[in-house]
Amino acid sequence: MAKYKIIIANQADEDLYRISTYLPNNKFKEFRKALKGKYINLKSMPWMYPRLYYEKKTKTDFRKIVYQKYIIIYKIQKSQITILRMVTEKENYLKPKLLKIY
Repeated sequence: MAKYKIIIANQADEDLYRISTYLPNNKFKEFRKALKGKYINLKSMPWMYPRLYYEKKTKTDFRKIVYQKYIIIYKIQKSQITILRMVTEKENYLKPKLLKIY
């Protein structure tokens, strides 16, 4: 089974920092631990999480991981997986502006 390399985009890194500023330290550590587990799964099974769909069921190349109230958006490209964004479920993560650069 192929192993994919995980790349964290700058925007996802900024999102993670933003999350760290409003979560209590113990909750943030729990979040980071859960992320590591999700990344381990992604490395060998990147298609296990559902695709994102825009309005009118338009399929995208993006996929999402849902963990508690957070949504991690990623894209599979050849032998790598790029983590693009980490947003809360309250954010409109399907806005074209949010994913435009990808």
